[in-house]
Amino acid sequence: MRRAGKDDMSDMGAWPLVGRSAELRVITEAVARPGVGGVVIVGAAGLGRTRLAREALARLGAQGHPTAWATGSRSASALPLGALLPLTVQPPPAVRPSPEVHAAVAPPSPAGPLFAQLVERFNPPTGRRPVLAVDDAHLLDSASAALVHQLALHTRAFVILTVRQGPPPPDVVTALWKEDLALRLDLRPLGDGETDLLLEGGLSGPVDVVTRRTLRYLAAGRPLVLRELVQAGLDQGGLRRDDGPWHLRGRVRVTARLGDLIEAQMQVDDPGVQEVLEVLAYAEPLGQPALERLTGVAAVVNAERQGLVVVEQSGARRLIRLAVPAYGEVVRARMPRARARAIWGRLAERLAVSPRRRADDPLDLARWRLRAGLGVTAQELLAAARRATERLELREAEELALAARAAGGGVEADLTVAEILAAQGRHAAAAAALPRPEACAGRGGFAQASRRAMLHERITYWGPLSVAGSGGERAWTSGPDGDAGGERAAEAVRAWTSLLDGHVDRALALGGGLLTKPDPELPAQATLWAATAVAFAAGLNGALPLVEHASRIGLGTAHTHRRTRPWAQAQVAGTRCLALLLGGALTPAAEAAEDGYREAAATEAAPVVGLWAAVRGVVAKAQGRVRPAQQALREAVVLLDRHDPFRLRRLYLAELAGAHAMAGDTVQADRWLSRMADAPEPPGTLLSGWIQRDRAWVLAAALDLPGAVAVALEAAQAARDAGAPLLEAQALADAARFGAAKQVSGRLGELAGETGNQAVVAFAAWCAALAEDDAEALTELAGTLRALGHLLPAAEAAATAHRLHVAAGRRAAAKRTLVLARELQDECDGARTPLTDLTTSEASLTPRELQVARLIASGLSGRAVAARLGLSLRTVNNHLGRVYAKLGVSGRNALERVLGGYDAG
Repeated sequence: MRRAGKDDMSDMGAWPLVGRSAELRVITEAVARPGVGGVVIVGAAGLGRTRLAREALARLGAQGHPTAWATGSRSASALPLGALLPLTVQPPPAVRPSPEVHAAVAPPSPAGPLFAQLVERFNPPTGRRPVLAVDDAHLLDSASAALVHQLALHTRAFVILTVRQGPPPPDVVTALWKEDLALRLDLRPLGDGETDLLLEGGLSGPVDVVTRRTLRYLAAGRPLVLRELVQAGLDQGGLRRDDGPWHLRGRVRVTARLGDLIEAQMQVDDPGVQEVLEVLAYAEPLGQPALERLTGVAAVVNAERQGLVVVEQSGARRLIRLAVPAYGEVVRARMPRARARAIWGRLAERLAVSPRRRADDPLDLARWRLRAGLGVTAQELLAAARRATERLELREAEELALAARAAGGGVEADLTVAEILAAQGRHAAAAAALPRPEACAGRGGFAQASRRAMLHERITYWGPLSVAGSGGERAWTSGPDGDAGGERAAEAVRAWTSLLDGHVDRALALGGGLLTKPDPELPAQATLWAATAVAFAAGLNGALPLVEHASRIGLGTAHTHRRTRPWAQAQVAGTRCLALLLGGALTPAAEAAEDGYREAAATEAAPVVGLWAAVRGVVAKAQGRVRPAQQALREAVVLLDRHDPFRLRRLYLAELAGAHAMAGDTVQADRWLSRMADAPEPPGTLLSGWIQRDRAWVLAAALDLPGAVAVALEAAQAARDAGAPLLEAQALADAARFGAAKQVSGRLGELAGETGNQAVVAFAAWCAALAEDDAEALTELAGTLRALGHLLPAAEAAATAHRLHVAAGRRAAAKRTLVLARELQDECDGARTPLTDLTTSEASLTPRELQVARLIASGLSGRAVAARLGLSLRTVNNHLGRVYAKLGVSGRNALERVLGGYDAG
């Protein structure tokens, strides 16, 4: 399918028909049943009634059925037979299969002869059944409805009617399914998976998971609404495809076209119903009693009856929300400002006297009061700012916190502003907002001193070298009991900064000291920093039990504070994934990464989903699953484009370059490496060694193996200097892959003895087998590495064993290892490294077998190959069977991967 663009998105044919195959089959099969006079398609606005009817009519026309199309409308209903008049001047159906009607004409007079003319037209004595489709049959005038009923009842015609759910259609149309003259098909909204298929089919490309979720939510399973939302995004430039998947930046802005279409679908004439929609546009979901008090019971009932709102049970509460959330976008965009202020004021008044049990209530209250021009206290603004921060709505959080500071929020407001600015990566501004340490020494000073101390450490490390107004002092003050509470909290951040600076042991000491001596007054954020630093450092040391211990402490803290820190669980769980990866435990790391990504994709903000996408991609690359790694890392690039407070962008851009290099794609590897060079340097030295490994892979993909070895050894030395034996082992293993197995085998053996880590032991044995050309050991190690989740090294071991067996003339062993190598390379999904080469396996084929294999791989059928070579089809199949057996593959696609392309010309 061609790529959809801004200029052709309005063409409905560019979008596939999704989720309606069963309904389409019912319609096309019902034509062959003499006792069925037609099908009535019933559904809410935007569900695709018209598209389904057009598709069915087109298919029936292609089968030879005479077809015609008509449309009901309010204007046409003013005339007798108004919707069907265009059919009276068309050629007979037998010679006009097109479903389109291009123009209407005035009635010749009177309706009676026209009625008879149309009945005669759709009742030919022979040939295939004529098919008449009438769109929006609920708008037919009485004469047109009666004619359609007569056609279905007394002629050979087959009618396809679309009826909108809600407005009552003419009674004769209803009689069609009530009297079993026609089948009734009730369309349901598309499911999430179907909506995703439709979206990616219409855009001719992948869509990031947050954009998919947003558009799914807004469209509520309505294909037409989805299409128009996409069109609006393209028209306004918010929906773009730059680095990989399509991405919606910000909200969908309502265009005139989108607004007109949505308003036409809603068809709201009742002022009470309009008021219900206006209130819900700003406050959905809303409890039913509260909404009824604001708008009246009758208005709510009417809105529900018209299908504009839905009522959901949530525990003991009944909540009301818009049936299609896109309605709210249009209502808000087109609401007069004065009317909006009045609604905000009424909502704020209502919420102010309620119990306010929801986590979002403080944010809603402050937001509505501000927009209504009502007074808001500094405490209310701070509560709202904290909640907006928890939701990662950082721009709004900043506005609220600044308003709180202007309203006299004091030190608390200053700290909140600084925290929000630091979370955006705006460290210089955060430094300017940071209060002086003595300002945090009053009432509540212990907690404030701890927060300030942590902020000071973060700003100093990730931001400007000197903090304005800090005087270069240590950011701590003594608590009321003499304990340096601020200093202990600062140590939690220093555990991470020490780690990034390449001091793994110091990070373990600092973080471990906070975890082994818990302090109930220590801020939860300090415990989270300490737990994640210890887990990551333990992964670098291969101490997997410590990884799990520290992660349990962090997850326990995250659970306790889940209401105020909803993203903390992702913070700890994501760090655990990377720690397991560093510790060589790739199978549990991959499982945890998939679980975390799936949960985040369902509910979390784009930065959280982006971080999980990055973790998912890094783990997949470490395993050697290169295509999933590329897809996940591209998504991370898009979702984290404007969120990089810790300057990690260079790392996942390097990982993306490395993933392309592992696939042998030097063009894309160089492209992403160049993009990486434009990103800010990550802090410290630890990540530089990680990035160096990716540089080595890019050199290897360009066949500069000596250069790749040199860079991999530099990365190994940097990891050794940092006291990170697992990172060193992985860099040494890379050097072995690039041809330096004999050079690094001894050091890998030392690391295996020092750490006792399963992955390092396996890599040391693998490297020794490479150095000694030990095919049997490599075959055994392929299974070991596969069990540990290291799929690409396992595939490389099996491929190397195969080449060694071929060179030694061990045909049976070569065949066994070839089958294993093929299986493992399939699991790696696109990897092509110096050690995965299996082209020597072609040498085991006879010239005729190779000729047949290459022709089949080029796309020719067995019969075409037989004709070209002057052989019988049976002989070709015999040759092909031997090819499959020798190469250890089955099927044309697998054969093409083995042999590469071949021009059979």
